[in-house]
Amino acid sequence: MQLDMEMLTPILIALIGAGGLWKFLELKAKQSHERMMQDKDDRAEFNDTLRAQVDKLAEKLDAVTAENQNLLREMAELKSQLAAAQTTIQHLERALMNR
Repeated sequence: MQLDMEMLTPILIALIGAGGLWKFLELKAKQSHERMMQDKDDRAEFNDTLRAQVDKLAEKLDAVTAENQNLLREMAELKSQLAAAQTTIQHLERALMNR
């Protein structure tokens, strides 16, 4: 069996084409992987930023809650003082009327 140029040409073209296809597929897979890694990095950065914002908001909420509790305590104290003052006023009014 003698291999002449007519038989070798399609084999060489097929080998060259297969090598080119392999390089193309390899490059495409590499680009896909790089794009996926970049997306992963972007999502990680976004999650870190979001986590920091949530932590700041939690701190602000804690501060506001503490302030609200202080204001509620002060309001209760003022109501108590007002009730005592009203009792004193009523007592003084009765004392004036009984004179």
